[in-house]
Amino acid sequence: MSDQPFTVAVLIGGDSSRMGVDKATFEVDGVSMANRVITAALDAGATEVLLVGGTQAKAKSLQGTWKKDLYPGEGPLGGIITAMKHASHDAVVVLSCDMPFMTGAVIASLVRGLADAQATVGRTDRPNWLCAAWSKEECFSTLQSVWKRSDRAVHRAAVLLDVAEVPVPAVAVRNINSPEDLDPTSDPSSV
Repeated sequence: MSDQPFTVAVLIGGDSSRMGVDKATFEVDGVSMANRVITAALDAGATEVLLVGGTQAKAKSLQGTWKKDLYPGEGPLGGIITAMKHASHDAVVVLSCDMPFMTGAVIASLVRGLADAQATVGRTDRPNWLCAAWSKEECFSTLQSVWKRSDRAVHRAAVLLDVAEVPVPAVAVRNINSPEDLDPTSDPSSV
């Protein structure tokens, strides 16, 4: 649990082209992927959960408050900016809905890291920008200025900020992009 109140925003607006069905509502062990991420957020102590993107109808089956993506179809940076604009707290954790093995411990570690940085990013063998926490007060204007330059890459916006990398287990940020990604016997190189 974090000492400071924080918002978790779950991005649910992707087109799910490889999945074939909506990723946010796709069930893993009987629970939609987005609701699994939301449960981790609540376990971490989030006092506000936002659902960014997609449709309000899709969001009705999920826990949280739906917010229309200000920049639909333009990638995750727009979703992060949307989340910050609507968040009630300075600390804003933004997560992709397709990480059904996310944990409260990972989310709490991202929030704790904000004590010493403007933003934190979950790190495995690389930074995972859809597993990150942002100080709205310190990051919002920078991210908006990058957006206004028509740059849509989160990592290019982040280089302008003081970002701390937080080691996270690879399973927590494992993206499920197709039903085959859940099959432990599948060989990803054969797809």
